[in-house]
Amino acid sequence: MRYMGSAGDYKVERPGRLVTRAARLSHGLGWSFAGAIAITLVATAVRLLGPLVVRGGIDNGIALGDKSVIIKAAGIYVGLLVIQYFVTMVSQWTVAYVGERYLVQLREVVFGKLLRLDMRFFSRTKSGVLVSRMTSDIESLQEFASDGAVLALSNLLTVVGVTVALALVDWQMALSVFIVVGVLLGVTVVFQRQARRAYDQVRERIGIVLSSLQEGISGVRVVQAFTQEGDQATSFGRVNERHFEANMAAARAISWYFPVVAFLRIVAIVAALAIGASRVIDGSMTIGTLVAFLLYLDWFFQPIINLSNVYNLLQSALAALAKLFELLDEPVAVDERPGAFDLPDPVQGSVDLRDVDFSYLDGTPVLHDVRLSVGAGERVAIVGETGSGKSTLAKLVMRFYDPSRGSVSVDGVDLKDVTRESRVDTLALIPQDSFLFSGSLRENLVYAKPDATDEDVWRVLEEMRIDEWIANLPEGLDTEVRERGSRFSAGERQLVALARAFLADPAIIVLDEATSNLDPETEVKVEHALSALLTNRTSIVIAHRLRSAERADRVVVVDAGVIIAEGTHDELVDRVDQYRELVEVWQRGGLA
Repeated sequence: MRYMGSAGDYKVERPGRLVTRAARLSHGLGWSFAGAIAITLVATAVRLLGPLVVRGGIDNGIALGDKSVIIKAAGIYVGLLVIQYFVTMVSQWTVAYVGERYLVQLREVVFGKLLRLDMRFFSRTKSGVLVSRMTSDIESLQEFASDGAVLALSNLLTVVGVTVALALVDWQMALSVFIVVGVLLGVTVVFQRQARRAYDQVRERIGIVLSSLQEGISGVRVVQAFTQEGDQATSFGRVNERHFEANMAAARAISWYFPVVAFLRIVAIVAALAIGASRVIDGSMTIGTLVAFLLYLDWFFQPIINLSNVYNLLQSALAALAKLFELLDEPVAVDERPGAFDLPDPVQGSVDLRDVDFSYLDGTPVLHDVRLSVGAGERVAIVGETGSGKSTLAKLVMRFYDPSRGSVSVDGVDLKDVTRESRVDTLALIPQDSFLFSGSLRENLVYAKPDATDEDVWRVLEEMRIDEWIANLPEGLDTEVRERGSRFSAGERQLVALARAFLADPAIIVLDEATSNLDPETEVKVEHALSALLTNRTSIVIAHRLRSAERADRVVVVDAGVIIAEGTHDELVDRVDQYRELVEVWQRGGLA
C-alpha cells in the first residue's frame, strides 16, 4: 500500500472539472494519450484471452485425451504471454512518456506564472509553500504519472474486461458472485471516505513541516548564534510528530480495509467453486469453464485492490493539481494594460508621482498623498526612519506594486501604460542585498543584456574600475559565483550587481544603498563604481547614511508615509528638525 504524497490541504470537490482542465494543458499530447489507451487495451485483451485458451485445452484436450489439442493450447498460451509481454512493455513506456511529458509542460507553465506574479503575492505567501508546490506537489503528480497512471489504466480496463468475460463464460454464476462484489464496492466507498479525511490532515501537516524545515535552514546562522539548536529541533519535532499522527490515522484506515478485501475475495472464490462444482457434477458446466471462471474471478479482485492503492495516488495527484491550478488562477495584479506601448526613444528619465496613496493591507495606509517629481539626470536621496515608507516609494517607481490611488509616470507616461519590456529597459533596481544566480560571473553580468559581448563587459568593468579585480579572479569571467553568490563577499556581490545594471544601460536607477557594513577597501571600490553608474542617469537612492544624502542633488524626507520636506542637504539641516535629528543619529552611529 502506498501512502498519499503531500499535496497541500486542498479538498478536491470537483475532480471531473479538474481533470478536464488538466487535459486542456496537454498541448500536443492528444495522439500520444490515445495511443497509450489503445496499446493498453490491446495488452488487456491479449491477457483476457488466456483463460479461454485454458478452457479449450481442458475441455477439448485433457477431458478427451487429445494431446495435440493440449500442445496446441499450450503453444497459443505461450504465444499470448510473449505478445502480452511486449505490448505491456510498450504500454507502460507510452503511458509514462505521456505523464512525464505533461509534467514538463506543467512545470514550465507554473514557473512562468510564478515569475509574472507581483511582489504583493510573494510578500503574503510563504516561500516554503511555493517550494512545496514545485516539489512535493509535482512529485505527487510524477508518482502518479510514472506508477499510478499505468496501474489505473491497465487495472480499470482489466476490471471491465473481466466483468464482461465472467458474464460471457457463465452469466448465472457471475450474478451470484457479483453480490460479493457489490459488498466489496460498498466497503471500498467507506474506506475512501475515511482515507480522504485522514489524507487531508496528512497534506495539511506536511505543508507545516516543510515551512518549519525551510525556516530553520534559512535561519540557521541565527539559531547557532543564539545557541538555540535544541529549542529549534524540539519545535520541529512537535510539528513532525503531528505529521506522524496524521499518517498513522491513514494507516488505520488501510489496516482494516485490505484484510476485508482479502476475505471477500476468498468468499467469492469459495462460492464460485461450490456453485461451479455442483454444476460440473450435474453436467451443466464443464471443468474447463469452471477453471476459466475461477481464473477470471481471481483477476477481478486483484485489479480492485490495485485500484484502491492507486486511489491514494490519484487523490494526491488531484489535490496537487488543485493547488497548482489555484496558483495558476492567482491574478497578476501588476500587468500590462491592453494597448500598452514602449516609452518614446530616447528616454529622458524624469519620474513623477502624483497624489499617490498605497497600502499593503486594506485599511493600513503606508503612503498618503505623495507628490514627487524627479528631473531627468537628477540624483534624489530619500531618507526617513525605518518604516517611514521610503522603500515602498522605490518599489512603486519600479512598478513592483501599483498605487492604490494616483499615478507613477516616466517622461509623463503612466507606468501602467508602458510595456513590460520598455519598463525593464528603462528602470533598474539595485537592492540592499544584491542577488547573484548560480553560474559563472559572465552569466550574471549579462543577465539583463544577454546579447552583450565580452568587449562590452570589459568596457563597463574598466569604467567602474573593477576590471583588475575581475581579471585577478582564478577564472576571470568564467569564475563560478556559487549559489546566491556565496563565492563573493557582500561588497563584491554589490560590485557585480552595479556592473550588471551599468551594462543594461538604464535611464533610471533605483538604489537601496547598503555600504554601511563594508570594509574600507571594498567601500572605496563601491563608491567609484556608483559614481560611474549614476553619472548622467536619473537616480533615486534610498539613503542609509549621511554621505549619500550630502551627494544628492535633492533630499526628500519621508515620515509616516508622507513627504514632509525636500531640498538640499544643507537647506534641510537648517530648517527641518526631523532631518537634523536623523543626521545626528547617523553621525553618532558612525554612518557618516
